[in-house]
Amino acid sequence: MKAAEEPTLNLGQTLEWLRKELAEMQVQDQRLLLTLRHLHSVLEELRAENAHWEEARSSGGMSPIRARAGSEGRGRQLSSSRELAQLLQGADSRRSSLP
Repeated sequence: MKAAEEPTLNLGQTLEWLRKELAEMQVQDQRLLLTLRHLHSVLEELRAENAHWEEARSSGGMSPIRARAGSEGRGRQLSSSRELAQLLQGADSRRSSLP
């Protein structure tokens, strides 16, 4: 009789393991979505900055480097890089475990 109960127990353990894995995958998906959104915003900032540089270069006015130095500065970029590094550290924490 005990042999008939073992598959049920194993099935229950397997289902519990699958639930845990799915929950971990949902957390990982959320982290990846945050990372993607952050990368998208950084890319948009870079595109805007590039357009600003191109405009400054074509207008013959201030050099692009001086135009940039007078605008945003580097502090914000460093902050974005730190935030991105923190997000990526969390995204790489996915472990693979079998039941």
